[in-house]
Amino acid sequence: MTFIVKTRKVLLNKILNRRQLSVELLHPNKPTPSQESVVKELASKYKADERNVVVYGLRTSFGGNRTTGFALIYDTQQYLLKFEPKFRLRRRGIIPKRDGSRKGWKEVKSKLKKTRGSEKTKIYMSRKTDKREVIRAQKETYLKGFVGK
Repeated sequence: MTFIVKTRKVLLNKILNRRQLSVELLHPNKPTPSQESVVKELASKYKADERNVVVYGLRTSFGGNRTTGFALIYDTQQYLLKFEPKFRLRRRGIIPKRDGSRKGWKEVKSKLKKTRGSEKTKIYMSRKTDKREVIRAQKETYLKGFVGK
């Protein structure tokens, strides 16, 4: 697809080790470009690695031809994993998606309301700690995959 990328409000955020930009895409008589193509375009424009670029919030204006959104360009993969929210990491496939149903989580919640004392902490900890360890291990394996390359 052919489209023009214009960036506005480029901020260098030294605290979070990233560049924050507002992106405007011009695509006359064409459909909205995919996030992947926007990531490739921004990576080449700012001389960054494609894996460190995050694009989100793309909204096409009524009538087409123009799309606006936001982009973050991190300095390294470590900073991306440290500061990026979990839901965006799940979208990219870096950390595993949640398993189980919504009903199951609600049942555990109601069970917590009915129990007291040490039983409550056991139920709560069995629900939380496994997830944290799995996510931490998944992030470490993701980073190890890039060290060898």
